[in-house]
Amino acid sequence: MATNRSGAAQRPNGAPQTKVCQFKLVLLGESAVGKSSLVLRFVKGQFHEYQESTIGAAFLTQTVCLDDTTVKFEIWDTAGQERYHLYDLGYFV
Repeated sequence: MATNRSGAAQRPNGAPQTKVCQFKLVLLGESAVGKSSLVLRFVKGQFHEYQESTIGAAFLTQTVCLDDTTVKFEIWDTAGQERYHLYDLGYFV
């Protein structure tokens, strides 16, 4: 996305953005239920039949333009294995 001289985000047609919203999404759930596949599809538009298990947590971002609003997502994809649950609290507090 381009920016103008003042640093404000601009849409491709040159109209300035008026609003920016930012969200942190944290995906929690059991192991091997599709958390990483969901994030990969949303962020990169990809799907892999076999997805490696997440270790700890993965962090991805995605920006979506809706009308006059830019929506920024910070996405935390967490591991579903029980042995990594001790680390969860430290990420989100």
